[in-house]
This record gives sequence, structure tokens and C-alpha cells, in this order.
Amino acid sequence: RVVFVGRVTGEKHLDVLLKAFAALDPALKAKLDIVGGGDLMNQLKQLAKDLGVSDRVNFLGYVTDEQLRAALTRATVFAMPSVAELQSIATMEAMASALPIVAANAMALPHLVHHGENGYLFEPGSVSDLAAKLTDVLTLSDDELLRMKKWSLKYIAAHDIQRTISIFESLYRGEP
Repeated sequence: RVVFVGRVTGEKHLDVLLKAFAALDPALKAKLDIVGGGDLMNQLKQLAKDLGVSDRVNFLGYVTDEQLRAALTRATVFAMPSVAELQSIATMEAMASALPIVAANAMALPHLVHHGENGYLFEPGSVSDLAAKLTDVLTLSDDELLRMKKWSLKYIAAHDIQRTISIFESLYRGEP
């Protein structure tokens, strides 16, 4: 299962994700959950139908915190096709949920995704590259998948709220 969390708007490039998902080998029996709402919801539902994948794509809309945790927990990989991420809280939440990440090689995402360790970066806008990287994760052995999950947890630890507060407090006090 592939999951995306975020606003369903143009700058997120969800059309690229849907096209890449449609290009996946049907033998993978993959499903896609899109969590979030926005102005492109109806257009993307139509695109999923046009691509013949509407039976495997779930548009969950806005969800509760509990439903978000459930969506992240049942997923195998988190996909972020956006090229406009300044910090990408959704990607960080996915990492904290021990998910491998497949993200566009743009903006803040290369800071979070260490290619081959906790996921893969793909060429922004490239349907074929995104499909290939999703396939890479979805076909990992159990050991390799576990390794990527552990790397996501390791990398996100640097963003722990207590650590961040401690750093800001030290800076405020003028400490090195």
C-alpha cells in the first residue's frame, strides 16, 4: 500500500503519483490511499477512473488523527510527488511512522530522504521514475524493508521536539 498525505492541490503533483501508480505492475496488487482534501479532488478522482485504477485508489479526504495514524500504519511506502515542500511535515510524520519514503528530488525533500537508505528520490515530474522507485520499495525483501524503516526512524530523530526545543533554548542563552 502506497500513501500520500497532504493538500489535494496542483503544487502537490498528485497527477504524477496517480499516473505512476497506474504504471505499476498489476501483480503487485498495490493500493493507494490519498489522505487530505483540496480543490483537485474531483479532477483526480476522474483521472483515477480514466487510468483504470479507481478501484485501487482511496480518496480518504480529511481524517482524524486516529485515522491518519491508521493510514500510515497500514502503508508500506509514503509517496511525496510535490516540488513545493518547505519542510514537509507529512513526510516527517511518515518517517516517524517508520515508512520508507519515495519523494521528488526537490526543495526540502532531499534533506529528509537519503537515497537508498530510508527511501528514494525521483526526478520531479517523472512518472516512469516515480513508478520505478515505488516498485523498488514494494518489492524489497522483508529485511531490506525493515532496514529502510529503521533509517527513517533514525533520520527523523534529529527532528525530535525535545531536541529542537533544547537547541533553541541553548541559542537563546547564547550557548555554542
